Amino acid sequence: MKIKLLIISLFITLVGLQKVNGQKTINSNAWEEDYEFEALADQADGGSVSIDITNTGGDIQECISKAKSQALFTIIFKGYPASNRATASTALSDLSNYNQNLDFFKNYLSSNTAGLAFVNKANTNTSKPGGKVDKKTIKSTTTVYILKTKLREDLQKQGYVESAKDIAESMGILPTVMIVPSNTWMKSAGFHSQVESDMGMVDQYDYQNALSDPSMVIFQTIEGYLKQPLQNNGFKIANLSAQIQAISAENASNSMRNNVVQESAMDLLAKQAAADIWLNVSVLTETVSGGVEKQYQITLNGVDPLTMEDVINGTPQLVKSAGDNDLAQIRTTINAAIDNLIPEITKYFKERDENGIPGKIYFMMGEDVSVTFDDELEVDGDEYAFAEIVDAMVSEQAKKSTAIGRQTPTRRAYDVIIPTKMENKLSGKVEPFNYEKFARKVKAKVKKIGGLKATVETVGLGKVYVIFTEEL
Repeated sequence: MKIKLLIISLFITLVGLQKVNGQKTINSNAWEEDYEFEALADQADGGSVSIDITNTGGDIQECISKAKSQALFTIIFKGYPASNRATASTALSDLSNYNQNLDFFKNYLSSNTAGLAFVNKANTNTSKPGGKVDKKTIKSTTTVYILKTKLREDLQKQGYVESAKDIAESMGILPTVMIVPSNTWMKSAGFHSQVESDMGMVDQYDYQNALSDPSMVIFQTIEGYLKQPLQNNGFKIANLSAQIQAISAENASNSMRNNVVQESAMDLLAKQAAADIWLNVSVLTETVSGGVEKQYQITLNGVDPLTMEDVINGTPQLVKSAGDNDLAQIRTTINAAIDNLIPEITKYFKERDENGIPGKIYFMMGEDVSVTFDDELEVDGDEYAFAEIVDAMVSEQAKKSTAIGRQTPTRRAYDVIIPTKMENKLSGKVEPFNYEKFARKVKAKVKKIGGLKATVETVGLGKVYVIFTEEL
């Protein structure tokens, strides 16, 4: 009798485990099962997205329930490519974070008071084929609407997803972004030229006239759209127009510098703005459908102001409009694009903090200095070519260094990567590091060993010249 009661009790318990509040529970982690996903559309607020999840389950309700968790997992750990109406999105974090915080994410992805709270709604997409897989299993597609911005903010608040602001502040900088028309856009609009310099032909971009030209009015509009979400994520905005006005005063003093260390307009702009990243905006417009509609191709790229190279490549987004709602559609696209780009900016800051700051350092002999880099100097009883001493001092202060270009008796150049932070030996505090500080450290070392005085001249943010002026 006791055995029968035990069996009945066990049976009731097992049945009870299959239902909670009249609904079936998921016995395994739904996001670890096979499923397919496709981003459908960025929503009008720019911070939400709809995703189609195709999966299997015992019935429609189970498919919907699984799809919610699978959509969350996709956004957090997989990301998704662009589609016709949705911008591409990088993952908010990597799978190592999931594995390291398994208990947290198992609860987060399946709890109505955690991750599932950011599922706005979920409906079966009857336009996509489904049906029975076998007697106990069906296949179905669910459209899940996710409040993606709020999801990311929640995970950042709890410390499970890093923010660009936190990473930048750990590097000792206030994360600053400058929004700039892209080189491609400036060229197509006719605000580009080339000028000859000691370094060859240099590209020049006439931002001052571009910003006042009617054909570029849309840039001012897009700049306005971008500022709020960037500020909401802790970024300071360096206003392009204000920076251009400020550097006009620098042109006179720049013209007085030695030709070798004269700064280009781009160098002056980079130094004046002191932004940590430039957000390049490209908008190419053409008429389609026989002139009835306009088509905009919008791209957001991140540019490193030290090297002036693209470090974040956004996906071009197409916006078609009949003309009555151009700005509304552009705003939706821009909001979604920047929302998807912010994790990339976070990744960029993280890699910069880990890998260091790239740039260049040049050493030159002044006209009144008789010593050359080929001359030998005595160090601790041994003789070394001065070039070897400079090589060693650069290598000692940098994370990585490589001699570049043609090295001559009066000139040496290096590609270098320097730490983002360095301890101040006087205060003991760890402070932000830059190329001027780096050059001064190298200069002091060389002066001590080689007995030469030198001046330090910065060019833009990522280039510095050490010019030896006289012997001690």
